[in-house]
Amino acid sequence: MNGKVMVLEDDTILAEQISRVLNDSKYEVQLASNSDTFFTQLRTFKPDVILLDVFLVGSRLNGIQVLKYIKENLDFNYKVIVFSGEVNTEQIRQIRELGAYHFLEKGPNFSIDQLLFHIDNAIALKRQEEQNLDLQIEYLNLKRQFTQAFPFIGESAAINKVRNQLIKFAEVDEDVLILGENGTGKEVAANFFYINSSRFGKPFHTVFCSALNESIIERELFGQEKGINGLLDRPYIGLFEKCSEGILFLDEITNLSLNAQAKILRAIENKEIQVVGGPVKKVNTRLIFTSNTDLRTFSDSTLFRKDFFYRIEGNLIQIPPLRERDDDIVLLMNYFINSYANNYHLSDQLELNDIKDELLSYKWPGNVRELKNFCKYICINERDINNQAILRHLHNKMIQSISGTMSGMEKYFYIHNLKHSTAAFERDYIQHFLKENDYSVSKTAKAIGLERTTLYKKIKALGLNHILREN
Repeated sequence: MNGKVMVLEDDTILAEQISRVLNDSKYEVQLASNSDTFFTQLRTFKPDVILLDVFLVGSRLNGIQVLKYIKENLDFNYKVIVFSGEVNTEQIRQIRELGAYHFLEKGPNFSIDQLLFHIDNAIALKRQEEQNLDLQIEYLNLKRQFTQAFPFIGESAAINKVRNQLIKFAEVDEDVLILGENGTGKEVAANFFYINSSRFGKPFHTVFCSALNESIIERELFGQEKGINGLLDRPYIGLFEKCSEGILFLDEITNLSLNAQAKILRAIENKEIQVVGGPVKKVNTRLIFTSNTDLRTFSDSTLFRKDFFYRIEGNLIQIPPLRERDDDIVLLMNYFINSYANNYHLSDQLELNDIKDELLSYKWPGNVRELKNFCKYICINERDINNQAILRHLHNKMIQSISGTMSGMEKYFYIHNLKHSTAAFERDYIQHFLKENDYSVSKTAKAIGLERTTLYKKIKALGLNHILREN
């Protein structure tokens, strides 16, 4: 079948004639002679094209009223062709304003061939629009998946600045250099750039530069002709070519050798690549570069080519460390705990704003990645997640982080809370004697002068259960 056509025409003889012609042209057809019958059949038939007469004798609604109801109340993408006898200028204006696909006049000039021509075109347009709609839905679903996989969480001034910079560079389709400490979210920023780029939906590949040694870098990035270096049956397509019209994400570019940097620079400046053992090819690849080093590394000519840096320095984006993002730590922690709590079926009734100052008193050297792992650890080890449990784990983390730099009691003075400092001391104390007594609760309780049940309650309260499980 070429499509489905519904005819609303009060002249039953004319309607039958049109129906026969349409059936001969491989269209599925249904006829209606008044508006009530028409709307009843429309719900189940769902045609591609509606042929609509204006003057419907004995019908509750005339053709223009039917067209108006269709356009204002029905979501389906019907293409309506109005064909009628004598209509005035005002009626033709109404028909056009209501979005009819075409108007044909009955009478001596009426042509079945013309009608079939317009029906064919209307159905072709409808299918093209529906295909475009499907592509738009697929595009939005893909964007939603990327956003969920790499959520860009934060409302601090520093992170909003980063977000705005990424959008601006993405809109003008420029290469970018993203700098930031380990764990700050450079990969999230790169994906946010991709989502906001006109290249979204085109190829996007990530390359960990530390894995590109001199023996494979040209093949991986620029490709290799078949028959070269053991590649026998087919050419190897490099990432620059795969990502032409898309985006290539080179992560930690300071791990590249100076020779590799020179080859990439030539590809950027000339927009062409030299396939190993093969031809020169034009490419249109957008690049995102990231590094966890500061600008001093780029000024060291033994580590990074100055001409390469000058090529990309104008589009520099600096991701701030977590310790400079203020309230973002609460937003991020809420997000991570809620995500993990759903997996572990845990309680997540929190008031993190109440402990924000304590959360920020720790410097989070591992940034967002460290915070994420910290939240996951809490969710795994705590049945009920509350502020007290979070602070207990936080203070333990703080003591562990300074144990190598502070000796004796100094590390407990680092915690400006008597209750939590005492708990931290108790944790270290009990942990020490558990180890001395081969992690036997009974032996340890006897050694430190506690009842076994009392010690076990303290072990549980101090979050040391995992030590017993591991041993």
